[in-house]
Amino acid sequence: MDLPKLDSVLALRKLPGLDGFRMIAVMAVVLAHSGVGSFFSARHGVAGFFVLSGFLITWLLLKEYEKAGRISLRDFYMRRSLRIFPAYYAFLFASISWDLFRGNDDIKDVILPGLFYLMNYHNALEGHSSSSLAHLWSLAIEEQFYLLWPMVFMFLIKRGRNFAIGFLVIVSVMVMAWRTYSFSILDFGTSYAYNAFDTRFDNLAIGCAMAFLLEKKHFLKFADKVSSRPWMPIITLVFLTLSRQAVGSDYTYGPAFTVDALLLAVLLLQLMRLSQGRFWGWLNHPAAIYLGLISYPIYLWHVWGIQAGNKLNFLPESIQILAGVFISCALAAISYHFLEKPFLSLKQKYEKAGKSSNSTLAAARPEKLGTGVFEKHKKN
Repeated sequence: MDLPKLDSVLALRKLPGLDGFRMIAVMAVVLAHSGVGSFFSARHGVAGFFVLSGFLITWLLLKEYEKAGRISLRDFYMRRSLRIFPAYYAFLFASISWDLFRGNDDIKDVILPGLFYLMNYHNALEGHSSSSLAHLWSLAIEEQFYLLWPMVFMFLIKRGRNFAIGFLVIVSVMVMAWRTYSFSILDFGTSYAYNAFDTRFDNLAIGCAMAFLLEKKHFLKFADKVSSRPWMPIITLVFLTLSRQAVGSDYTYGPAFTVDALLLAVLLLQLMRLSQGRFWGWLNHPAAIYLGLISYPIYLWHVWGIQAGNKLNFLPESIQILAGVFISCALAAISYHFLEKPFLSLKQKYEKAGKSSNSTLAAARPEKLGTGVFEKHKKN
């Protein structure tokens, strides 16, 4: 079977392989927190989510700008709120209530950081607590990104795609340099390097840059070359493993995060295209798609699932781990179907209303509209 070119894959209504990528990332986190080591670690799973978020949000903003000639901040924040807040605050309320009930006083110190998406800086400055909210640091980074990036995007897009790419490259290098300096020279420690937004934004910026670069014909040729054979993602995974196992904390908490994000961006490109073939087609299997679909609540609730599995200490350890994964997925499914879906239906209605208003805007201001990213490539 001949693989389609990446520009054809990117022109599809739903990008393939992304749910499979989400499934891999979230399961890497769940298994690592269960005590199961793997070559694709929790570190890679979280960084993978950052790269994917940067890419996908920027990709959607570019499509909106192409169609309407503008970005609606109101619509963007409304869509994000309907997608993120219901599940997040339901988990937050349940976790705070449970920790208070079982007498875990650590929860009192993280209630405010949890409520206001500042858990990353709490962890960066105070270290990870024993509360069931400590893992929300990565969601805090993503929320801070969602808050800031649309405004930065509007600033950049008005100055051109090349300017945006240059800006993101420079910022990524600056973040890597700052993280290395703060860890190796200022001795801020591992928690700050790992948790702070200002030390992890390069992961998101690389995903953002990839969305811009995929409008470039020369970059698409490069992407097609590195995703032309089924074995190529294996090479990327080997490099990720070597990067994680590199000797020396100065590398691990300095350049490694940037190197990992670049490799994960390549892996994401490879899996999007190769998931259309036989060897990696399982990434688009209904089971992989479903687990990717509920990856957000899996991440939220997996600490509960793991703890519940550990209570089954009369069973072999491997069964406890499987039970923890199963319970995590079951809690996530309940969250998705009974809490998130009603809000997602509102989100879909809101998106339809937004598209309708954008169509009216486009008819009124045709000079603002481009012909579309892939229309340009076909003409070239």
